[in-house]
Amino acid sequence: MADAVTTVLRRLPIWLALLAFPFSGSAHRLDEYLQATLIAIEPGSIRLQIILTPGVAVAAPVLALIDRDGDGAISTNEASAYAERLKRDLTLRIDGRALELKLTASNFPPPDELRTGWGIIRLEYAAAPGPFTPGAHELAFENRHQSSLSVYLVNAALPKSSSIQITRQTRNENQITGRIDFTFQPPPAGSSGAKRIVLPLCVALVVLCAGAVIWWRRMRDSATVS
Repeated sequence: MADAVTTVLRRLPIWLALLAFPFSGSAHRLDEYLQATLIAIEPGSIRLQIILTPGVAVAAPVLALIDRDGDGAISTNEASAYAERLKRDLTLRIDGRALELKLTASNFPPPDELRTGWGIIRLEYAAAPGPFTPGAHELAFENRHQSSLSVYLVNAALPKSSSIQITRQTRNENQITGRIDFTFQPPPAGSSGAKRIVLPLCVALVVLCAGAVIWWRRMRDSATVS
């Protein structure tokens, strides 16, 4: 029972992440390799969070790509090799310019878990697009990994920075490709400095008001006694 609860809790963030994706006409089936990509766009940084879930009927061929020596275990080198193999099947462009992806995190469940159809592989990549110019931009993404047995989902994450605004998302029918239109509007010059000034001024004002109230009460009490 405890193991089941632990498994559910471990998968809960993944299931919640999948809720961010638009509805797909074909639900994930046992004979499909689900590849869901969440794209986070921030000033000077683009991150891909990819969730890979092989159905039980395709788990064996997917596992054969990962566990190359067939010893029933996924070594660090095998995990890295598969992450690089996936990366070669990904294309990311910003305003028509190709970006280089770098693996930043990976998590592979045990092979036995993958064979059940419940195993979830998580990979994260990052790209440095350089400074965004103010105005409209277009990000194009393509995933051709194992297209003969896969279904795809792609979606933009809600930007953490208020400088980035997602304006439109388009995808082809099977979501192998997706386009994200967004705008970048840098914060006004000196806004960070203004925050550093405003906060101390507010604190000083509060202290001054509190001191004035105390002084007024003392003067009132003194006048009442006399």
